[in-house]
Amino acid sequence: MPEDLTSIKDKLRNYNPWWYDDKWYEKDQNLADFRGSVLKVKPRLFYHIIRNITGPRYGIVTIRGPRRAGKTTLLKLVIDHLIRERKVDPSSIFYISLDYQGLKEVELVKILEIIANSSDSEKYIFLDEVSMYGDWALALKNVYDMGLVERAKLKIIATGSHSMDLAEAVSKLRNRQGSLAGGFNLGGNLIHRTLRFSEVIEALKPEIDDELRTSGLRKTKTRFQILRSLSLGIIDKTLENIHSSYHLLLATAFEDYLVHGGYPKAVDMYYKDGAIDEGMYKDVARLLIDDSERAGLNPNVLSNVLLYLTDESRLSGLLDLKDLASRLGVSHKDVKARDFSLSAYLDYLESASAFFFAYREENECVGNVRPDVSPKNYVLDPFLYFSLYSYLRNLPNPFGRSVEMLSNEGFKGLLVESTVASHLLNAQFLFEHISDVRFKNVLMYSKTGEGETDFVLCVNKSNVNYRFLIECKYRNRPEVNRRGLGDAPTLIVLTKDKLGREDLRNDKGKTVNVVYVPVPEFLLLF
Repeated sequence: MPEDLTSIKDKLRNYNPWWYDDKWYEKDQNLADFRGSVLKVKPRLFYHIIRNITGPRYGIVTIRGPRRAGKTTLLKLVIDHLIRERKVDPSSIFYISLDYQGLKEVELVKILEIIANSSDSEKYIFLDEVSMYGDWALALKNVYDMGLVERAKLKIIATGSHSMDLAEAVSKLRNRQGSLAGGFNLGGNLIHRTLRFSEVIEALKPEIDDELRTSGLRKTKTRFQILRSLSLGIIDKTLENIHSSYHLLLATAFEDYLVHGGYPKAVDMYYKDGAIDEGMYKDVARLLIDDSERAGLNPNVLSNVLLYLTDESRLSGLLDLKDLASRLGVSHKDVKARDFSLSAYLDYLESASAFFFAYREENECVGNVRPDVSPKNYVLDPFLYFSLYSYLRNLPNPFGRSVEMLSNEGFKGLLVESTVASHLLNAQFLFEHISDVRFKNVLMYSKTGEGETDFVLCVNKSNVNYRFLIECKYRNRPEVNRRGLGDAPTLIVLTKDKLGREDLRNDKGKTVNVVYVPVPEFLLLF
């Protein structure tokens, strides 16, 4: 029997309760969990979406981010806002979960075509977990090429869990995302990572959040100005005030962040129960590994790669790709030639916002991305690290294990470096509305003289490159290697509790401004 609007709505009925229940938001599990959470603060991406989704613009927007990071909750918050605040007709909002087996026999392009032809009014279509549906991008391309997006006034938001799939989709959808996408950052291909430290602080520490609001530190322009001042050897008064008033509170919250990371459910469990359920650790690890099969990878091989990457000695350190290749049973020549799919496994981990592999800066703000150059190995969320570490090694009580591991100051310093890296990666699209980001040229490391600088951060604003040299020294008495200072006029050193500045001479006798900033205060800028 051919599908029509009635049959499609019957299939989608349970996923779209606003069609028949005015109080649906009181019963929706995602929204109930959000209301009952200790967080209760909408993610920043929510505000970006609601600012740009209304108005006479139509097209396709994608959102990528790790599983369990809150993408479905984000969509439900947007839907709730559209219905109750913007007074959008509930019957014009369609939520479609593409991992729903009830839609298995129905082609996505047919569903979208039926919805498009259902009325002359605007229609909001939320496609959740598109990575679970093969050729979803081709279906959207077909709908666009048929002229339905503009003619039928479609506003489509599609979420996925890894950007390998979404990157391919963006290629298929090139010049086919419509005027709606043009109003969004990153050309309408948004990134939803786990909660940043500043977002957790804004939700859980109202006194600090009030200070951030009154000081203007919630504004990206102010935050970039403070970052720019640091690169000139100047500590802004706003940063000094926050440090003097709230450092102890921030320091404690950051130590907690190293345990629970930015997964909303983990944060909630930690603050409600004082611990995180073992099932949450397993869930996060298992989803990352199992989802790799949909990307054409072997989950068993990925597990072996992850065992190597999560070794404590390799966290935030230089990766020996030759050694990794040999452990997987391939030659280093294969890695150099990119013939072996090792690169596909590393690309998958980056696309899933799980890891980032930073390369050495070759020229100013250009990373030297070559298979014979060792990248640095960063895990992009502390909770993800402990989830993978415990799951892959069959360790019981992962929460207790994480607390035990963090009692080692050396290991803690490495995890802090990875956590800083995850925040710095946001800098380009946080501080500048742009169509695309090449992350390998945003975050790098450098070798100067006999030393190495942990981070070279490059942010392009108004076609001007701003370059920041940052060293991570999460300890009570940070010491700077003078021989590794290089020729940069200023080095930002991230510390445990020290705020201040001093002039040091490099090995050539040139004066370098060294600015010390505690990690928690610094991360409030991102």
